Order: sequence, then C-alpha cells, then structure tokens
Amino acid sequence: MTTAAAQAPSRVQTPNPPPPGPVTPRPKPSRTSSLQSESGPTSTTASADASQTPAQSGGAAARRSARPAFPTTDPLSDKATALLIRRILCPQHIEKAKSAPTPIEELLPPLTSRNDVDLQLYVLIAIILREYIQNWYNKITPDETFVAEIVQIIAHITRALEQRLRKVDLESLLFDEIPDLLDKHITAYRIAHDPITQAPIRTNAREIYHSLCPLPALTPVPRPEDPESVAQQAENEVAYRQLLVHAVLAILLPTEDLENGCLTALVGQIFSELIIGNSVANKLSEPWMILEMIIIATRTLGKRKAIEDENPSGRPGKGSSAGRRGLSSVQGLFWMVVHWCFLATSFIRLAFMVLMTTRSLPPRSSHSTAQRKNVVQHEVGLDSGPLKMPVLAFRCWSAISNLIEMDVRMPWLCGALSMVQWVTMTGPGRIAAVDGKLDR
Repeated sequence: MTTAAAQAPSRVQTPNPPPPGPVTPRPKPSRTSSLQSESGPTSTTASADASQTPAQSGGAAARRSARPAFPTTDPLSDKATALLIRRILCPQHIEKAKSAPTPIEELLPPLTSRNDVDLQLYVLIAIILREYIQNWYNKITPDETFVAEIVQIIAHITRALEQRLRKVDLESLLFDEIPDLLDKHITAYRIAHDPITQAPIRTNAREIYHSLCPLPALTPVPRPEDPESVAQQAENEVAYRQLLVHAVLAILLPTEDLENGCLTALVGQIFSELIIGNSVANKLSEPWMILEMIIIATRTLGKRKAIEDENPSGRPGKGSSAGRRGLSSVQGLFWMVVHWCFLATSFIRLAFMVLMTTRSLPPRSSHSTAQRKNVVQHEVGLDSGPLKMPVLAFRCWSAISNLIEMDVRMPWLCGALSMVQWVTMTGPGRIAAVDGKLDR
C-alpha cells in the first residue's frame, strides 16, 4: 500500500495516451485504487467522485506542468511591437508571413524618413485604430480596405508635415519664439497672482490671466459653482481643436481626399479628440503625468550613474580619501593652483581659436543676399518678412532672466550682462551681430 501510494504521483504526471477511436476517457483503475487506498473504506462515495473529476483535473494539471517553460518575449521589444502592428494593421499577411515574414516597411507606407520612428508611430496608430475604429467597424463588415485607407491618409499627412518641418527655422523657433511665449506667460501669471486689491474685492487669478492672455479655447473661465461655465468651456475647447485640425488638414491633405467629407471627419476626429484631446490635453499636460515622467527619467539616470560608479575593488574610496588629504596639504594647494592656471590658459586659447576660425565659417543663413535686401527694406520702411536675429538677441536669454528673477535678485549682474550684450551687438566690430564672429 505504501509502495502504491508512493508510485501514484509518477503515474499521474506521465499518463498513457488514450486508445484510438471515439472512446470516452475514463480514469485508470490504478489511479482509482490508489485514491481509494489513501482515502480509506469509509469514503466510497467521495473516492468515486474524486476518481471522476479531480483525477482528470489532476492529469491536466500534470500535463500542463510537464510542458517545457519557454521564455516569454519582452512586450516592449521590437519583435513584440512588430507582431502587434501586423496583427492589427496587416492581418491578411499573418498567415503568409509564417515562413518568411515580410518587413513592415514593405507592407505599410512610410510615415517619416526613419524606420525606427515609423515603428513607434505605427504602434500608436494601431492602438488607436483597434480601440476606436475596429471595435465597431468589424461588427459591420469584415472588409479591411477602410482601415488601410485611413493608414494611407495618416501616412500622407505625416510625410507632408515632415517636409514642412524641414523648412522651419528651428533655432528661431526653439530659442526665440517659444521662449517669448514662455516669458509672456510668466509675466501674466505673476501679475494675475499679485493683484493690488485684497480679499473682499479681489478678482480671481484665472480671470485676470485670461484678460491679459485671452484664449478662445479656455473661455469662459470654468467655475466649480457654475456647471454651465464648465460645459461651455469644454465645448469651446472641442470646437477649437477641431478647427485647428481641419485647418492643418486643408494644407496637408490632397485635393481628392479633402473633398471626401466622411474621411476628413473621421481623420479629424482621430487627431483632434484621440491624439490632441485625450493623449496630450488630458494626460501629458496633467501634473501627475509630468511628475511621473520626471521620476522615470531620474530613476533611469540614477541607475546608469550607479552602474558606472560601481567598483567592487574599493579603489575610489582610497583615492577620494587621499585626495582630501592632498588638498589639505600645501602640495595639494599648489597643484590645484597649477591646474586652474592650465584650465584658464586652455580656455583663452580655445576662445582665440574660435574667433580666428569664425572667418572661414559659412554664414548662418544661406540666403544672405535676400536677408540684406530685407534689412534695407526694413530700414526704408518696407518690411517684406521676418528678419534674421542674432543669437544673443534671442528671447530665451530674457526668458531665463525673468524666470529666475535676476533683475530683482541680482540687478547689478542683470545690468552688466545687458550692457555686454548691447556692446557686442552694436559696438565696434559688431562681433555678435547677424553672421558676426560670435553669431556663427
């Protein structure tokens, strides 16, 4: 009895294959007898039930446990990403691609000029189409031409948008126009939160801000005690997003697709509501999402720094203690002065070499003749377009100064830097003017 009980689990783990033919599977006598021997003669009904259902479930569990554990694929890997894209956007090529899968860039139209960027963009498009298009469209018809047409339109929009972005002056956009908006926002925010009146007649800070910077999408100011203002503000925001997206589509879409009202409305809803409204406005602009991204970035940088600084030999500790003892001595002070002298000499030499080599550098603008013409027309009074600004005149410097309140905290430093900026741009030599030595 003890031997049979000891051998029973091995038989459960390796069951014999069922006989061929339509025979109803039944528990084996050895299995039943072992169970009856373990349960005893008083539990005949329970042993019979156990021999029917738990034995089968135990055999299935044993078969599942006997299967080899294959390593699961990382869901964030490129292979899993490509599989998700194939399953949603290219389901007709899944059966054909089992032996030799065709690359995704050959099945789908390119979105940008880089394949790695296209892979990530196609994941976003696939998830949006699966959650908001295919869940109701597949109930109507199994045809996949509609989804493929939407993908073609989105690809056309992204390619046209990339071509337009290549023609944008990125240095002026990133260092002049966006910092200018940030500077105005900071000034309006400080004015709105520092009114001249006190609590009884004090105006709401959001109303003061919107009176200084009126935005159609954020008017009227939503008040918690007034549900109508909240609903009206939400309606105005939705209408503003749709107008913005349709204005962009009118520029990027071809004429034959623009005349298709159904396609334009659907693509406009995808961009205005799902991407801008749901992803950007409701998630990426929330404080918790911004803090989460900052935390993830700091954790990643901290892990990399810990891996780089990890040294099991313990030499950095000895070196740091020796460095402290050396700095406390006269010899350490002498070498520190020598190092600072070498650093100052190298900096002066580098600055001199930069000033000497700027003469051979090409100008910042490739249309210098047209810009001189614009300058002449601007001086005469005929302004034909935006003028090229020197780097030191970008609004990013004033925005940084306003953000850290340099004019209040250190007015002497703010005045000195403004004087140096004015002298280098308009003084003798104009070394910081447009296409000057420092501006190149």
